[in-house]
Amino acid sequence: MTAGGRARVAKARVAGASALGADQGVLLDTGPLIALYARDDPKHASVVSWMATFRGELHTVQPVLTEAAYFVPVRTRAAIADLAASGRLSLHHPDAAGYSRMATLFAKYADQSPDWADMELVWLAEATGISRIATLDIADFSVYRIHGRKRFELELLR
Repeated sequence: MTAGGRARVAKARVAGASALGADQGVLLDTGPLIALYARDDPKHASVVSWMATFRGELHTVQPVLTEAAYFVPVRTRAAIADLAASGRLSLHHPDAAGYSRMATLFAKYADQSPDWADMELVWLAEATGISRIATLDIADFSVYRIHGRKRFELELLR
């Protein structure tokens, strides 16, 4: 299958999930997005399978797209842009208060060496009330807390 064909298949799977809806969405971290578009990724099959059965809305932040685009093969970067442009993935941006909250989160989790995308996803969880996250970063998202108390509900993509 060509890269364009894979992108269309992935977009169709995400589109079907969005159309069916769910009580609450799921945050999308970088790892699953990379695995979705990088066929040689060890988690590719499990992420494709999860996406095929997922029924809900996906939410993410710009740094997730940037990180994913850096790590996927060049020929598949357009598929990530297409996904973002399609509206099938809700893209959120912090305002001044959001960035202030992220500064607090960076200080709180400094011993974890958090990356920007992770802290922006924690902010997004707090801003939206969404606690489910599709991630391969189990170690960090097992430590991070929403509003300092609530654990993330991890979508285990094995």
